[in-house]
Amino acid sequence: MGPKRFCLKPEPLKRKDRDVMTWLSILVFIFIFGLFVFVHELGHFWAAIKSGVKVEEFGFGLPPRIWGTKKHGVIYSINWIPFGGFVRIKGEGVDGGHDPDSLKNKSYGVRILVTVGGVLMNFLTAFGLLMFGFWLGMPPIVSDASRYAIDNSQLESQILIVHVDRGTPAELAGIKAGDIVVTADGIALKTVPELQQAIAGKRQVNMVVRRDQERLTLPVTTIREENREVIGVLADELVSKVHYTWWKVPYFAILETGQLIKNIAIGIVDFLASLVSTGSLPDSVAGPVGIAKITAQAVALGFLSVLQFAIFLNVNLGLINIVPFPALDGGRLLFLLIEISRGGRRIKPEIENAIHSFGFLLLLALIFVVTYRDIFK
Repeated sequence: MGPKRFCLKPEPLKRKDRDVMTWLSILVFIFIFGLFVFVHELGHFWAAIKSGVKVEEFGFGLPPRIWGTKKHGVIYSINWIPFGGFVRIKGEGVDGGHDPDSLKNKSYGVRILVTVGGVLMNFLTAFGLLMFGFWLGMPPIVSDASRYAIDNSQLESQILIVHVDRGTPAELAGIKAGDIVVTADGIALKTVPELQQAIAGKRQVNMVVRRDQERLTLPVTTIREENREVIGVLADELVSKVHYTWWKVPYFAILETGQLIKNIAIGIVDFLASLVSTGSLPDSVAGPVGIAKITAQAVALGFLSVLQFAIFLNVNLGLINIVPFPALDGGRLLFLLIEISRGGRRIKPEIENAIHSFGFLLLLALIFVVTYRDIFK
């Protein structure tokens, strides 16, 4: 008997290793999201302290409190739920009396700065992480890598399987969208033309692909179409590393930060427009479960992919917070702008707090709906 034509020979991770990868992905997600929530709150804290606004407490994690110490009138605390952080600012959400160190009694410029301080810190963090990533060779997140590379020969790429046609040799062999092609007949491949050359004139090719943390050996029988051998896939080049001119990295980081903010802002506006016009959530919206799944994919691709995802999530967090919706920073900024437009006449704190509380409940409901949909996708 001859060998099976369409056999799958995986080199699978052991169950224990697979469980470790799952837990690692969950921990990475919790760490990344919690870190950037903390960074956001740190921005509010820094803006308040530098503006002479009284900060009552700055906490790491969420209550109940494990430990706390008071220094210069500020309680610094560590809390039981190690996720993000919080800052309690005097005069935020209440009248604040006539105390000069109350946020409510500061100038409009100071109040605006403290309100948007978290978002600005998210953007500043994105810039710093982009510089760090570019020095390590991380590809840009939204821009074409060739825009920043020394030259196109300085791009290190991988072959990504974007789509597999049904009923083709690739599908029968077990190739799936999302696989990274590593070798063909023992030859390392980096570009799509190299893959095309590797299968040219051959009846069968032994391909090695990477899927998550597994390497699969897949014998693929080619078919001939339009005078060339094909296997039935749509492939693209995924840039894995870029060599930059080191002294231009800060400039590139500024450009990429701006482009990232622009692209995500457009995406948020499109999402809100779709939500208002159709009354339903777009399929592209992901909740905690969906984001955790994306984190797992990033972990499987390596540190630079995790860093890219972290930067993207960080900017997302900042921009979502500036949306003018109750309970978000943008909602508080909107109330402040309304106050300015009314010649300094403030909306009653009780009314504003009630609106923010209602907005918070709506946000929780939205998170629940998106999470429910993610689970059953």
